Amino acid sequence: MEIQVLNPSSRTDTGITEDLQKSLHWLQGPWMPQVRCLTLEDGPCGISTARDSDAAAPAVIEHIERESGKADVAGFVVACFSDPGVFAARGITKKPVVGIGEAGFAAALALGDRFGTISVSKGGLKKLGRQVRHAGVSSRHAGHRDLGLDYGDLQYPDRVMDALRKMAIALRNEDGADVVLLAGAGLARYVPGLMADTGMQVIDPVPAAVSLVLGQLQQLAYGHETDAKD
Repeated sequence: MEIQVLNPSSRTDTGITEDLQKSLHWLQGPWMPQVRCLTLEDGPCGISTARDSDAAAPAVIEHIERESGKADVAGFVVACFSDPGVFAARGITKKPVVGIGEAGFAAALALGDRFGTISVSKGGLKKLGRQVRHAGVSSRHAGHRDLGLDYGDLQYPDRVMDALRKMAIALRNEDGADVVLLAGAGLARYVPGLMADTGMQVIDPVPAAVSLVLGQLQQLAYGHETDAKD
């Protein structure tokens, strides 16, 4: 049984899919499903704008439609913060489909009073703001910062960490955030250091989404056991 974690961007020079696989190593175990991280080759080359997100949705939907009929595929995580194709995909399969955007918001609300968001690429405020409003969490969204980096810059961890630290401290000191939500995939390696440097809770939304899928699978298994006993 496997959970598929989908990177909807076809761009391969960022190392995001490989970093996703490494960041989920904690799921290894005899009773745990296999987690397989995949790059969707028919997705757009990078997802920074709302147009990119809309362009990624067909690749997500088609992949899930193709894979959901396989008995060994238990669920899906869409590893793009704008959750492209998630709601449409839920209409074509009964298996869990979770986007890291909505999973990240849920985790942030659970861990603090006011959360701030940080995205990698420049100009994400408008898209993120719309997503926050649609999710109904505006009253607890303290603010947003972007790193102003290209996703190719993820190959330079020191550069990324310096920018993350600066933005997280600004969210805390200027906007009153007590939780930082990383609004993107492939940033897991920075969470421990950022927590230590800022004293704040820092959320990587990818494991948050995988945890939601695992919770849904556990509920389904419990329901089947209960039906069998009855």
